[in-house]
Amino acid sequence: MNHYTRRRFLKLGSQTLAGAGLALGAHPALTLARAADSSAQQSQDYRALVCVYLEGGCDGFSLMVPSGTYEHQEYAASRGELAIPRNKLIDLQGGRSPIGLHPEAGQLQPLFDDERLAMIANVGTLVEPTSREQYLNNEVDVPAQLFSHSDQAIQWQQLQGRDRATEGWGARSAEYLSGLQERDYLTSISLAGSNYWQSGAGQRPFSLTESGILQYQGMDGSNNWQQPRRHAFERVLDIPRRHLFTKAYADLQKRAMNITAELGQALAGNAGMFSDQPPENLLAQKLNMVAQLIAAQDQLGLRRQIYYVNMRGFDVHDNQSRELPTLFAELSEALTFFQSKIDMLGMGPEVTTFTASDFGRSLLSNGDGTDHGWGNHLMVMGGAVKGGSIYGQLPSLELDGPDAIHHGRILPSTSATQYAATLLDWIGLDNAALHDVLPTLGNFSEHDLGFLA
Repeated sequence: MNHYTRRRFLKLGSQTLAGAGLALGAHPALTLARAADSSAQQSQDYRALVCVYLEGGCDGFSLMVPSGTYEHQEYAASRGELAIPRNKLIDLQGGRSPIGLHPEAGQLQPLFDDERLAMIANVGTLVEPTSREQYLNNEVDVPAQLFSHSDQAIQWQQLQGRDRATEGWGARSAEYLSGLQERDYLTSISLAGSNYWQSGAGQRPFSLTESGILQYQGMDGSNNWQQPRRHAFERVLDIPRRHLFTKAYADLQKRAMNITAELGQALAGNAGMFSDQPPENLLAQKLNMVAQLIAAQDQLGLRRQIYYVNMRGFDVHDNQSRELPTLFAELSEALTFFQSKIDMLGMGPEVTTFTASDFGRSLLSNGDGTDHGWGNHLMVMGGAVKGGSIYGQLPSLELDGPDAIHHGRILPSTSATQYAATLLDWIGLDNAALHDVLPTLGNFSEHDLGFLA
């Protein structure tokens, strides 16, 4: 084998390892995680968290809009030509103030009315409780590079303090959850490749696409032309090795092949139940694959899982009035479809879906769109959700009001850390684990926002 061919051969193997999400080393805290509360390890129930990350900064203040006469006038004065007319809003009952959904998010209304969807008001990346005066006077710690997309996406997905760290709160949570099941490598699964939420030192999520597992290219065992190549590859992997690195590499390759074969069979067994996904809705396709994986959880011996999917396009500096309705329609269709699949499986109370995003948008229009903000309205969905309600404090949407800082950005009243703690408490982390995973949680007096049973 010449050098060029050998390099391509090795590259093929490394790509498959990446697809299978197999890390080359275990995290030091894994020993601690596996020694977690023994009673929790004996639990035979199933729970999954599904993160729907809205890339670019979703405009929650257009998704959920005040519909009271005075509140809407205040909002419309701030938003100008981008304001959603009051008579087009879809009413939501249950809030302390009248609230309506964006007209293109109407598919979410039945979920809210059926108490399977909750709105979480004005959430953002706070390091500690922060008032408007404290922020303006630089008296508190705030996230570094506060209005930068890349920095705030990392901040949201890590929540480790003021600056970026090396681990996401999803990855740290997976360390505690992985000991509860037979196949720990399927604890953390991504339908969007590598991400900061599920990544840490020596950790990566198991990666799939909306079409399923990532196969070895050119080595399909069921293909007559490719089968000899696969057999040759397997024989090479079985060659005895004395060098520690090459032996470990061959072992990882064999493990990856076994995992992909096993998972492929599990997915194939129920594929017919998931053939009705909405066309041309990529988020729905990703969530459909999540539902297929959840359907196979008992067969695979899984008890706790976290999933990550993403949806792009929310950085609406321009053409907001034309682009945002399409995005909200796609998001609403995908979430509603996913919940219907989970309910069909009879697993509504076992699966909780939540949204997150870099930040909200500014209230002030830039003429054709909105710029980077801070606080944001988010959603949590599932059978365990105490839905039909709005949690947290609805802010004043007055440009120079008590909740606004410069350029019409809204100061969060609820920390993303509190939001995360409520989700992680539901999936099974105890108090000590919560403080380990979310090191700034102790800065906040309220750790459970109450939106999960």
